Amino acid sequence: MAASKVIANIPLLLGHNESYLPPIRGGSHALQLLAGPATMITVLGLQMLKKQLTGMHKSELWNHIWKFISKAEARDKLGRIVQYFCRFLQGALVHAPSSPLAPYKTVIAEVQTTLAWARRTNRWGKAMPHLPVLGQAVNSGDVLEAAQRAILITFLIQDHIYWLLKVGILKFESYSAVQWHRRNLRFITLSHVLNFSLCVRDVMRIKEKQQLKDPKYSGTKEAEESAEKSIYDNKRMMFRYVLTFAQMLHVSQVKQMDDWYVGLMGVVSSYIDVSKQW
Repeated sequence: MAASKVIANIPLLLGHNESYLPPIRGGSHALQLLAGPATMITVLGLQMLKKQLTGMHKSELWNHIWKFISKAEARDKLGRIVQYFCRFLQGALVHAPSSPLAPYKTVIAEVQTTLAWARRTNRWGKAMPHLPVLGQAVNSGDVLEAAQRAILITFLIQDHIYWLLKVGILKFESYSAVQWHRRNLRFITLSHVLNFSLCVRDVMRIKEKQQLKDPKYSGTKEAEESAEKSIYDNKRMMFRYVLTFAQMLHVSQVKQMDDWYVGLMGVVSSYIDVSKQW
């Protein structure tokens, strides 16, 4: 009740630091208050300039960007790019302690941690699309696909348990939250190995069907281009899994490496993921 009264007594318009028009304490305070409105006016000005130059407010690029960032997976991988770039910066600052960025090392670490937890919070339910595929793989006897999906689903479930441990909903006697997390990273590490193997298998199957003159993969320009694109995409993902495998070895502390190049690996592998969403 006391807290409610305090909130209710804050003036709406004037006289309080949280009012619409607070008393100005100095130039820096005024700049802080103007940051939001000034940015809004700037982007509005740019929008009006675009209308004058092109004759329309609508922008296909703008709409495409909005559709892109509306995807949960795209936002997640964009966040991962920033997260691993922060890891790169932290590693680089170890080797350059006199860098102008050195005073911001704590801030960089906080950004990395905050993004990691934001991504983990939004990971709930991510196992759902893998369950039907796991069932199909089991029924068809596809051991490699079934193993990969089973391990990935296990990782995601255990990742949720880590979240519950971290916020205090669960408590394990044998594991701290961090220990549980590092153990769980071994599962996603193995998942990357199996994903790499699946890509190798797909490439081999495509090439085999090309040799057998399968009309889906050869005989016409369209079929051959489609086959080559599939091979390229698989090889690209194989490169991605090599990078993520190394990242997980480091983050899980199985193999201690350097944050600066592990961070760059994370940026590159995340870019590959982001480009698939674009």
